[in-house]
Amino acid sequence: MFLEVRMYKKKYRRNFKIPISLYFIFFAILTFFLGTILEARSDLLEKYYSLGINKWTIQGISSLTGLFPFSLGEIIYVSHLIALPIITCLLIWKLFKGDFLNFLGKLLIYISSVYILFMFLWGFNYSRISIAEMMNLEVSMYSKTDLYYLSLDLAEKANELSNLAKKSEAKNVNVSREYLDIFSRANEGFEVVGKDIKALSGSYGKPKSIALSRPMLYTNITGMYFPFTAEANVNTQIPMLLLPATTLHEMAHQRGIAPEDEANFTAYFVGIHHPDYDFQYSSTVLALIHTMNALSKEDYEMAKQVQTLYSENLRRDLEYYSRFWDKYEGRTSEVAEKVNDTYLKSNRQVDGVKSYGRMVDLLLAYHKQVN
Repeated sequence: MFLEVRMYKKKYRRNFKIPISLYFIFFAILTFFLGTILEARSDLLEKYYSLGINKWTIQGISSLTGLFPFSLGEIIYVSHLIALPIITCLLIWKLFKGDFLNFLGKLLIYISSVYILFMFLWGFNYSRISIAEMMNLEVSMYSKTDLYYLSLDLAEKANELSNLAKKSEAKNVNVSREYLDIFSRANEGFEVVGKDIKALSGSYGKPKSIALSRPMLYTNITGMYFPFTAEANVNTQIPMLLLPATTLHEMAHQRGIAPEDEANFTAYFVGIHHPDYDFQYSSTVLALIHTMNALSKEDYEMAKQVQTLYSENLRRDLEYYSRFWDKYEGRTSEVAEKVNDTYLKSNRQVDGVKSYGRMVDLLLAYHKQVN
């Protein structure tokens, strides 16, 4: 009897194997916590990853994918969306027909591999030093008065630039074929600021138009950076008013500026240093919209006072922009926002979608620095 038990135990040990999927899951979890740990040494991460290995890797990948006139990232993304219901059906089918655990294991290996690749290709940039540190900005609590004067300053500049910026034939900053021209000139702003801020320097592939831009309007998504192909993808069906700023936003992601609020601020900063008026105008309006949204929540009457100072051109452009997006509000945009919110929180942006509003803190800090 004793001999039989020993033989059974030896046979059990020989037959027992740890599933390969568990190794991948373990390394995915390890990668997640590595990102958290690296936040404590963001200076080293900045030097060796963000400005080192990652910067050169992304430039290389984007140069290769830039040879294609269409977005490879969009094709990969859409193919995965199509595959999602198919995989779900296969999981259910295998649950009843057998081989469920084997199929699930392969799926977990793939998901874990994608996550690990995402983090090493780009995701660790969420733990790098902030754009505020790069620019020596002192971000602090702002007062309602500070917000009011920032709004006045941005409104005044937007009024001036609205008269200087290029307009469409209909005199509405509307959907246009000019997006290729926008894409070809966008890097000029980064060339200017990249001389002083290394993180914003470098040679990357040009932005690309999203083929499914029209249906994407219903999600309220204006652009998408795809880290696996290092492509800055832009919804070219949005009004021309913010197309230059949106392009700069996605290009900021391409340069490793991961948080949404920092990418928005970078778009503003690069835009106002761009040699062309349309980029300056678009970026200033982007900042004005964020600032006025914040001021409206603090003091609606103050916000109304600022609005009375808008020029006819600025007022018309903003009204058109607002009417344009009213057509696409609905359930789809709500779902897309929730998905985006989950993605942001999973990458340690604890405010989720609300982190878009934190751009105002950076604007206030920059406004104080230059005035």
